Amino acid sequence: MREITPRKGERSRTFCSLTKLGFLLAGFFWISGFSHSVFATPDPAKPCPPLEFLQGRFWKNFRLQDFALHGVIESERESYPIQLILHDRKMIYDFENPPFQVQVEIQPERSLIERRRQKREAWQPVAGRARQSPILDTDITYEDLCLDFMRWDQVKPLGTDRIKTLTAWAFDAIPPRETSAYARVRYWIAAEYYALLRADAYNGAGALVKRLEVNGVQRIGDAYVIKEMQVSSFDPKKEGSSRTLINIRRGEPLPPETGANSSRNRAPSRPPKVADGLDR
Repeated sequence: MREITPRKGERSRTFCSLTKLGFLLAGFFWISGFSHSVFATPDPAKPCPPLEFLQGRFWKNFRLQDFALHGVIESERESYPIQLILHDRKMIYDFENPPFQVQVEIQPERSLIERRRQKREAWQPVAGRARQSPILDTDITYEDLCLDFMRWDQVKPLGTDRIKTLTAWAFDAIPPRETSAYARVRYWIAAEYYALLRADAYNGAGALVKRLEVNGVQRIGDAYVIKEMQVSSFDPKKEGSSRTLINIRRGEPLPPETGANSSRNRAPSRPPKVADGLDR
């Protein structure tokens, strides 16, 4: 796949789009693959900016363009066709087989996540320990979609780091008691773009149990959107791992009358003009 290097003016838009989509989903999380080191080494001699300032910039940028993205979520055992509806701060993950929908609204104060089996059914909130359960048989949990760690109060700046070719600020976040499946999340924010690059989650023993990252983006019209996202789970006891890939194959802007609240009407399937993957 041909590599594209965006012009200077485009690079900011690229990573703002990545922030907004970030596993994700959020997202989520991103840039380096398994071929890169599992561990990064932040330099405390190069300090981070004030956390309040950084979070303010992050949430200010976190608004989604109205898009319908089409692709598949591939776990170790299954492949699920999916349509992802993006609107403002809301995302709907619409699984085709089996029929299943997950809706997440990410606000600076909190994230609301709901699910339902059929479009004619009412949305049911996902709360408590149910947020820690996997979606279908994937490595993605409901909690992973919510970016909760970006709101945790107990945060320790670790210094400046490098994620692949990007300068980033690293932080360790500790959740309130009994609110997360993770004991700690380390995340990296791009210094130039205020975008979330990667998130690593650890258990109480300090072992890595989850990683969320994006392996590529693509251009659709004037916007950059996710092309491939990887969510990896690690079992420290068995020294094994599994991974789930989110592959977006095409997408188009939503018509003005279509949004996350009108998901009963699927977006048109006309093929868009999609650029080559923006793999950095």
